[in-house]
Amino acid sequence: MTARSPLAERSSDLDRLDARELAFVSQLDVRVEPSTAASLGFPTVPNTATTPGDRDFLWLGPDEWLVVGAPGAAGGIADELETSFAGLHHSVVDVSANRVVLELAGPSRHDRLASACPIDLHPRSWGDGRCAQSVFGAAQVVLHERDGATRLFVRPSFANYVVDLLLAASQP
Repeated sequence: MTARSPLAERSSDLDRLDARELAFVSQLDVRVEPSTAASLGFPTVPNTATTPGDRDFLWLGPDEWLVVGAPGAAGGIADELETSFAGLHHSVVDVSANRVVLELAGPSRHDRLASACPIDLHPRSWGDGRCAQSVFGAAQVVLHERDGATRLFVRPSFANYVVDLLLAASQP
């Protein structure tokens, strides 16, 4: 059986939004002591993210992070983390199928997101290296600002709804 994204049929809509889907990226939920996480390059400042190499580490809570990597890399990342955390109280869970990832580009992306998201996305408080858990409309999301684009992590069952809300926000 071939994996199929819930947004496979929405490429023209994503193009209209100056967006793309980052299909099937690896996502691991990590729980560990903050001092241990810090020693591996995980951010310890709330609502920040780091990008060491080809992975993103997003701060989700005082002892929780989302590790994002290339498609198909979850097993290898999990093995590396398990080795690093050997003998320590920790949890590493592959949650790759738990969220669809959209990457929004363009100068109007923050305005579109602000139409249904309560957090302050003004450059004075939001920029590269920031992340936050929030809602977009009725959908729980994780936002991550990275390299001049905004990544939006949303549950697959809400993915089409989020694209529809973004399209509605793009209307004059």
